[in-house]
Amino acid sequence: MDKIKKYFEFSGTISGTNYFLRNLLSSFVAFFAGYMIGYGIGGGQTGLTTLGLLIIAPTLWFSVTTIYKRANALFPENSTVWTVGILVLQILNQSFKGEPLGGILTLAVLIIGIIFIFSNSKIENHEG
Repeated sequence: MDKIKKYFEFSGTISGTNYFLRNLLSSFVAFFAGYMIGYGIGGGQTGLTTLGLLIIAPTLWFSVTTIYKRANALFPENSTVWTVGILVLQILNQSFKGEPLGGILTLAVLIIGIIFIFSNSKIENHEG
């Protein structure tokens, strides 16, 4: 259980490659969970909707811990600020889709993602 527990804790750091792979995994799982929720609501299937919600909750937690761990590797003194800032930026990005501000926010999220993936941290051995 400790091997799985470390993926959901806000401790340790991860590399850029690990950050990319974790985001890829959480995107796939969130997509299928969201599809289950939508299909369950559309079809009036409460069980399918509940199953989708049960899958999406730990996926969101996993995603937030992934952002925190990478921010902790790159900016250990401000990792919480970076995590909250990225989450707010992502929510605002979804809110302004199709508007000029949405394009600027999308570019900002993309640049931060590239920085998180390709920047080298001072940590040689990531444990997270």
